[in-house]
Parts: sequence; C-alpha cells; structure tokens
Amino acid sequence: MNTDMTGKVALVTGAASGLGRATALKLAAAGADLALVDVNEAGLAETAELLAPSGQQVLARVANLADAEACAPAVVDAVARFGRLDALCNVAGALRMARSEAMPKADWDLIIAVNLTAPFLLSQAAIPHLIETDGAIVNVTSSAAFIGEAYFAAYCASKAGLVNLTKAMAMEYSRKPIRINAVAPGGMVTNIANS
Repeated sequence: MNTDMTGKVALVTGAASGLGRATALKLAAAGADLALVDVNEAGLAETAELLAPSGQQVLARVANLADAEACAPAVVDAVARFGRLDALCNVAGALRMARSEAMPKADWDLIIAVNLTAPFLLSQAAIPHLIETDGAIVNVTSSAAFIGEAYFAAYCASKAGLVNLTKAMAMEYSRKPIRINAVAPGGMVTNIANS
C-alpha cells in the first residue's frame, strides 16, 4: 500500500478530535497538506497546533456540517488554498442516544445531516477535483451500520445509509480515476456523543 502523500492534499472532516484528529495526524505524517473542517473551533486549533511540527500546510475551517450550505464551500476553500484535492475523508459524526419513540426530531435531523447528508454533499463538490488527481473518498461508517443497537436508531440508520451511499457512488464512478470506499470501525472511546 502506497502511504506516501507527499505533494497531495486531503480534506478531513471532524478533525477537531477523536478519529478525525488521528486521521489528520496520520495523513500529515505521510506527507499530505491538510484542509481540516469541524464545528469545534478550539479543538480545530488544537489539531492544527499538533500538526505544526509536521511541517505540512494546514487550512483550518470552522463549519457546521449539519448546515447543508456549509459543505461545498469547505471543498471550494481547500482547492482555492492548495490548488488540488487528492482525498476527502468524511470522518465527522453525530450521535444521540434515545428510545425511538422519545427521540426529538431535531436530534434525528442532526444525525442524518452530519452522518449522511454532509458526506454526500462534500463528495458531490469534491468528485470533479478528485477525478483530476486520481483521488479517493473514504467515508467513516460504523459497525452500527450492520448491527442494530438499541437506543441508537438514527445513528444506525445514518451509518447504514452511508454504507450504501458509498457502494452506489463506487459503482457509479467505477470507470473513472477515483476510489470511493468506506471503513466501519467498532466502538471507540471518543467524544462523538458530545458533538
């Protein structure tokens, strides 16, 4: 596996903490310049500070990906800053625990917006640039996409949707110079429930 990202640019959502931050650190270690996106301004600044010793260029953009209008501009800003885009890592996630009959619609809407709609809109904006660079999209789903989990109906639905969105887009672009994949980690100790 080629892990040399020298001269390449990756956009990572959810980069203020957890798996998004870890992804950004790994990409920087591989030589990538980074566009970082998160709603958490303080956490985003911490990630940028952690990346400083790598010597890689970093663009940090505070954006609420629950707002559909914030998605495409994140891609536009990354391409404007770096002149290219080689990877889109849709890592940002939202999670709320509730009994299904008691889940507030606002929580359902937030989870679907961040976990499913935002990856689609970011991908939609990024695909033309990624095709130019033989780039890749990596969507972070969850084992919850395959195993129903009590009190997490919206999260399970959003991640299952993201798995099938990934499959559908991978088929659609199978004859283009772009890779579209998903990873589905199990439980991790992160602050996603507080996002």
